[in-house]
Amino acid sequence: MREALSALTTRGRAFLAAGLTIAICAFILGFDALLRVGVLALALPLLTALAVSRARYRLMAKRRVAPTRVSAGQPATVTLDLANDGSMPMGLLLLEDTVPYVLGTRARFLLDHAGPRWHQSVSYAVRSELRGRYEIGPLSIRVSDPFGLFELVRSFQNTTSVVVIPQIYPLAPINVSGEWTGAGENRPRAFAVGSAEDVTVREYRRGDDLRRVHWRSSARVGELMVRREEQPWQSRATILLDSRAMAHRGSGPASSLEWAISAAASIAVHLASAGFAVRLVTDRPDIDAHAWHDRSMNAVGQAGPILDELAVMTDSRCSTLSEAVDAVVGSPGLVVALLGRVQGTDLADLARMSPYRSKVLGIVLDTDRWAPPPRQSRAPGRTSGLLPASGSHSSGVAAMLGSHGWFATSAGPEDSVTAVWQRLGALMNHGSGARGAVTATGMQQ
Repeated sequence: MREALSALTTRGRAFLAAGLTIAICAFILGFDALLRVGVLALALPLLTALAVSRARYRLMAKRRVAPTRVSAGQPATVTLDLANDGSMPMGLLLLEDTVPYVLGTRARFLLDHAGPRWHQSVSYAVRSELRGRYEIGPLSIRVSDPFGLFELVRSFQNTTSVVVIPQIYPLAPINVSGEWTGAGENRPRAFAVGSAEDVTVREYRRGDDLRRVHWRSSARVGELMVRREEQPWQSRATILLDSRAMAHRGSGPASSLEWAISAAASIAVHLASAGFAVRLVTDRPDIDAHAWHDRSMNAVGQAGPILDELAVMTDSRCSTLSEAVDAVVGSPGLVVALLGRVQGTDLADLARMSPYRSKVLGIVLDTDRWAPPPRQSRAPGRTSGLLPASGSHSSGVAAMLGSHGWFATSAGPEDSVTAVWQRLGALMNHGSGARGAVTATGMQQ
């Protein structure tokens, strides 16, 4: 009862004050008719408060987001399903759903009269130009009675995640097949050998042995994932992403790291659609994306765990690529490396990957064109004899990787991911697969 009285609106409190005043005046003056009016005005909010305190409002709310994984700049639809499962009618309903500022403004809706067994759905759109994982909610609903005498606030604390993945660009088919590529139904899967990271996973299906649940992948994806036994002749692809802060220039969406992340997402989806089991390897030891992911209903579904990791990727404080290279060396399949500014020790690590596989593709970002490098990075003590002393740093690195058996090209901020991928394809087709490097202008070195 106390909660109901505290929920009285200004109108309800005015009725109480007016009824009490009229009743006192009518009693003093002896006007029975006026006394009845005062008692009625006084009783109406009190009876409403009593009904509210004894009633059990069963207001149900459910939030749905479609799709839950959306590319940057693309909209997602949020739907609120509301229902009054109780027998008490409601007047106005003011809905307010909390939305992160990067997704848009706070969503507000005003609904009139929710009778018994009432249900209704309302929708709104969210959109973000910035990748990331965002939580929508909680939802608060202000409920008033049909007379507007009281107002209750109900909060639903559950939230719903929406993942804004990097922008994905369509890529043209190029000849990336090699000695580990199979055909038909054999192509998209991989053979789990070696370490615990070297495992193919898929979604849990009814009847699967719970002993095959891969708990680390399940925790990351948010649903049960199980290991599957595969054959050793099936296709694999590893995307090696250099996310070191020292290797990139620029800030925000226009930085070289954002270009590399978007390229990694595009390549992951492209290779998944070509039938490859894809994994992501970075220089960050805390990122658990080294598992191979089996084919889902579509390419984005298969690459989903990788896209989720890329959505929340930040630059790292690592100084070398040695741990990332160690995770790649010795594993079969195609490798696509997205590199920032490479130092001499990095080049020595990267060269270790060449003898172990048929094809290694490299995209070296010309980070100096995103922003000038820090002054200290040009000091003589930072220069390695393994790197070219003059000319474009990225083109020189691409040429040296080509001498180690890579297919490598450089890329700048004005280059599209689609165009750079086509340059790699042209390089592999030139000279019937001879190794080498292509600069941003398309000339083979």
